[in-house]
Amino acid sequence: MQIKPKITGKNKQYLKNMVESASPMQLIVLLYDGAVQWLQMAKKEIEKNSTRKPPNWTEFSHNIDMTLKILTHLQESLNHEKSEDLSEKLFSLYEFLKNLVIKVNAYKKETDIDDAIDIIKNLKKSWQEAMVEKSKASKAPMSDQV
Repeated sequence: MQIKPKITGKNKQYLKNMVESASPMQLIVLLYDGAVQWLQMAKKEIEKNSTRKPPNWTEFSHNIDMTLKILTHLQESLNHEKSEDLSEKLFSLYEFLKNLVIKVNAYKKETDIDDAIDIIKNLKKSWQEAMVEKSKASKAPMSDQV
């Protein structure tokens, strides 16, 4: 059974429209969502191994590879000139996540994949909170802004 998401027809157009109309901050949230989804699909293959169902290790490797591509893209998209300190911290965190995902690929431990998913979900939550704060700040009257 293939668990790779099938994006066809209306779903493909919906996804295309969503990405094209998203702000840069929303795109980062979408990338976090994608990384979590690929890791969850990889985890399903690991779970098959513990239930004596034959896992599809090719599918597992593909899911891991897609997660690594997303994390690499996030690293490469950092704007070090705008916020050097934040960029350096995020770069290190993405590097840690990539190493954790590589470890998942090598040892296939559910605990490692759960750790990676939790970290990415926390990043997503923080990013969404930052989006709300940015939205509030842009709607504040000029007298509130310093």
